[in-house]
This record gives sequence, structure tokens and C-alpha cells, in this order.
Amino acid sequence: MIIRLGFVSIAMAIFNNTPSSTFTYKLFSQRPREEAMQRALEIGRKNLEATQRILYYNAAHGIRLFRLSSSLIPLATHPDVQIDVATEYRDELRKLGDFANSQGIRLSMHPNQFTLLNGSDSVVEAAIRDLHYHAAILDGMGLDESAIINIHVGGMYGDKAAATERLFVKIPEVPEHVIRRLTFENDDKTYTLEETLAVSKRLQRPCMLDLHHDWCNPSAASPIELLPDIAKTWGDIPMKIHVSSPKDEKEFRSHSDYIELDQLIPFLKSCKEVGLPRIDVMIEAKMKDLALFMLAEQLGKIRGVKRVDGGVLTW
Repeated sequence: MIIRLGFVSIAMAIFNNTPSSTFTYKLFSQRPREEAMQRALEIGRKNLEATQRILYYNAAHGIRLFRLSSSLIPLATHPDVQIDVATEYRDELRKLGDFANSQGIRLSMHPNQFTLLNGSDSVVEAAIRDLHYHAAILDGMGLDESAIINIHVGGMYGDKAAATERLFVKIPEVPEHVIRRLTFENDDKTYTLEETLAVSKRLQRPCMLDLHHDWCNPSAASPIELLPDIAKTWGDIPMKIHVSSPKDEKEFRSHSDYIELDQLIPFLKSCKEVGLPRIDVMIEAKMKDLALFMLAEQLGKIRGVKRVDGGVLTW
């Protein structure tokens, strides 16, 4: 089994290189519109340049999995701004995608917690606008459907069963090219892994397992017990999971700087036992790429595990 490790948004080892520089609507509205729009576009271009640098870094260090920042293009989805990402950044996106494809780097995106498809009509409208933006970036890069957009099932709104049904009612409003990239992740407070898996099966979309969220909000069945069914939802796309460790007992839901191996190893072993050819492991730790290298080194010391590149191992 191949294990590929990835990290989120920013490479800590690269000095002063954020792909998430912002430009607020308040600042935008204080300038003449044309000037403000040019400033927003300029910041987006700088964020894409920073992303290109991170991809070069990843390729040089053998990291084949990376989550793009959702804040690449500031104000792109604001109703009073609305930037046509695919047109404005056509060349930049294509360059990023061509490089990622040439290096075998799998990219993904994860909209924020406010992107909900089971809320009020206005909430769902905003969520679809946000998902369209994310899809425009991945489509503009020319990436296949393994480049996913991961979201949570949504809010409970006082009645989880009714809220879940509302998701099924509203999902037809999401454009098909967006649906083809969607995955659904269990969360740390509301929808358990079993509930998320049921939604994924009904929608015929992959179920994204977050191990830390399952510790916070456990199902009756463990992730290992549910693993065969989770793996089936991914079809021909390599299965991907999220891993992080609690900061401490008091702030259990918060992410730690690095990853603790204790509960990850049994799950990876189970992935091997059920015959998964590959598992992509997205590290959600505060030290990002540095946490990845530490985890890769620790995993490489396990008997039977071989580290074959910076962020790639076999077991």
C-alpha cells in the first residue's frame, strides 16, 4: 500500500510566502471601483504566485498531496464584486495545474464552515456561489476529479433529520460540474461518520473521514469498522482522509502542532489489510509541512514501512 502525506495551504519552511493575502470589502469600497478591482486582481495574482512557489517546494521535497487555500482570490464571490476567476487567471491557473499534473501532485480545496447546502435559501445560494468559485479554480487548472472540493453535511437547525432531508432537496441546485468534485466530511459536533457515510451513499459521492472529528463526535461503529464502506464510496479515486491531533484535553477539538501516531497507525494498518492500493493522508496540523516531515520520519521507522520520498511511504 502506498501512503501519501499532504499538508494545508502554507509551507512553514518558505519565508514570507502566503497564498492567502486578503483585501476586505471595506477597503475595496473606499477606493474608486476600477482601482479597487485592479487591487483585488493583483492580490489574487500574488496569491497564485505564492501557490506556485509552494508547488515547486512540494515537488522538490517529494510531497504529492496539497490542499489549496480557499482564499486565493479575495472578494471573488462577494455579490458586489464577483471576479470571473476562470477568465482573469486563465494562464496562471493553467500553469499551476500543468505543473501539479506533471509532478503527480494531487490538489484539493476545502471551503469554510459557512458553505452549507442545507440552510436557508440565501445560505444555500451563497454556498453554491462559493462552490462554483472553488470549481472554477480546479477546472481552470485542468485537474481531474481526484481534485476534490470537501464540505460538511451542514447544520442541524434544531432537527437533524429534517436538515439532512433539506440537503437532498437542495443538492439538485448545485451545478453538475461542481457535484463531480464534492466530498462530504464528518464533523466534530453534529454529523457523525456513520451519518455522513449514509449521506455520501445516497448522493453517490465520496465520504471524507476525519479521524480527529470522529474522536470528538463518535459513531456507534469505529472508523475501522466502517472502512470498507467508506472506501467503496471513493470508487476509482484514491481514498483520502484527514488527520490531526488534539491540542490538549481542555481544547480537544483544536489542532495540535504535530501528529500523534498512536491512533493513526491502527487505522493505516487496517487500510493495508482491506487491500487499499493507496491512501492519501491530509495532515491538519499547525506546523503544516514540518509536521508532515516529522510524521513521515516516524512512520518510516515502523517495521514493514519504507519511506520512498519526502512525503511518500509504502507498507
